[in-house]
Amino acid sequence: MTQTGRRYRNLAINSLIAIVLAVVLNFSYLVFIMVGNHSEPTPKEPIRTQMEHSSTIEQQESPTEEAQYTPAIDSLKREVIIREESIRASGNGRQYNHPLSTPIGRWFILLDIFFYGLLSLLMLTIMTSRWRNRKINVYGIRLLMCALLLVVFYFISPQLSWRGDVVLTANTRYLLNPMTILKMTAAFAVCALYGKIYELVYAKQVVEMENEKLKNENLSWQYNTLVNQVNPHFLFNSLNSLSMLVREQKNGDAVTYIGQMSDTYRYIIEEGKAERTTVENELRFLDAYRYLLEIRYAGKLHIEVSVGREYYSHELPPLSIQPLIENAVKHNTITSSKPLNITIKGEDDYIVVSNPISPKIEPEESTGIGLDNLSSRCRLIVGRPAEIIRTEKEFIVKLPINRPSK
Repeated sequence: MTQTGRRYRNLAINSLIAIVLAVVLNFSYLVFIMVGNHSEPTPKEPIRTQMEHSSTIEQQESPTEEAQYTPAIDSLKREVIIREESIRASGNGRQYNHPLSTPIGRWFILLDIFFYGLLSLLMLTIMTSRWRNRKINVYGIRLLMCALLLVVFYFISPQLSWRGDVVLTANTRYLLNPMTILKMTAAFAVCALYGKIYELVYAKQVVEMENEKLKNENLSWQYNTLVNQVNPHFLFNSLNSLSMLVREQKNGDAVTYIGQMSDTYRYIIEEGKAERTTVENELRFLDAYRYLLEIRYAGKLHIEVSVGREYYSHELPPLSIQPLIENAVKHNTITSSKPLNITIKGEDDYIVVSNPISPKIEPEESTGIGLDNLSSRCRLIVGRPAEIIRTEKEFIVKLPINRPSK
């Protein structure tokens, strides 16, 4: 992902988190809007007037029974008077409306959500941006920047007075507003936690990228080492064999030899730069390389290949079979009486290369770097190292292969 794409992705994620955080911080306000202020309305006509009117009608309809109901009517009148006085004491008989239930109060809730959403977005941007100045990228410095931003936003935070006016905290009589402090502290804590998580994830990605870069550099170095290792010996031996064919005036064989030598070098140059190749390509290169060796040793070297076609699409590191054949040729006696037979076959998830052990009278010095290099390449590319098995009579190397990646 490009740097611009990463910025847009971070902006989208930060905006979403800021919106959710602003809604959560103002959740009580939203609940108030949904539930509403359901106070019972105060009757427009005074209760005592209604009761007195009702009492007058009853007295007119049944004056003879007045003495019978006088105690009950007096008790009811006293209750009505107490209730009316209570209503007048609470608001002179008018219904009390909370500031949030007014149109200005609803606009204030939207303004408060926007305010805390903007504050959260700015803090998240500070915590997740990568600054050119490395000192700013320190987690503690970012927290300090967010804290300073909180102080500035605190004084310009909107407040709703009991009279229904929207004012800034800096213009209020009391600068310490517990609710505002609680909201901003919660927003700061969430942004700080998210910033720490983002920093850990980013650090992990950086480590993975550096490991991948080192892996690729290591592979490139190993390939270059292998190619440089193959070229001098291979070129020297090939030219010797070609000169022998020319001296013997085998012009047809010399032309064929040059063609096979060209194919071999082309594969080393092209496939040597790739990370992996197929078993089919490796065996096709092996045919050309085998021809050069058979010409060189004139019937004293036999390479038998018995790999089923079901293995052809599998993948392995390029130039992995050729070093094993060269290693066998280098460390074993090859004569007419003791020809060297090398077997290459497919077995489970491996290409197995084996040869009988027939040490030379004057063995050549071996550092083992070639086999270690090949095993490391297999582990990095295929995920499994090469298995090297040495018995009293046979030397076996099992090269791991993988199914083709989709």
